[in-house]
Amino acid sequence: MVSNIFYEAFQTSSPWMVFLIIINLILCIYPILGAMFWFFGAISYILFRQKEELPPKAKLTPEPFITIMIPAHNEEIVIKSTLEYLLTQLNYHNYEVLVMDDGSDDRTPELLRSMQAKYSRLRVIRIEQNQGKPMHLILGFSLLRVNIF
Repeated sequence: MVSNIFYEAFQTSSPWMVFLIIINLILCIYPILGAMFWFFGAISYILFRQKEELPPKAKLTPEPFITIMIPAHNEEIVIKSTLEYLLTQLNYHNYEVLVMDDGSDDRTPELLRSMQAKYSRLRVIRIEQNQGKPMHLILGFSLLRVNIF
């Protein structure tokens, strides 16, 4: 029936009209064929894709305990702000701050005592005579509360 209609249209129409009918048919059929292509493509993807196993979730390890060592000699200008930052602003919870006062003769020992009373994570080692930074780092390593290796 439909083929008879198109056959008669092709027989009785001018070539220009035949061209327009063919273009019209293409424009009408293209969306239908495209939709069918996408539909069957999606169905075949769902049915025939290879399903990969997801890797197991990584187990989170607890934060290791760390010690932040600070050798200090006459640091009254910056020691309070440095320690306030380390003791209140760090995004880490399992740590301590070890300050080795290297014979400071300014207000550093007083500031350290007041901050040690305020913060339980702060340990202060006071050495009366200035012996230099390398000596205090060696002393600090001997006072760590964790195993290095």
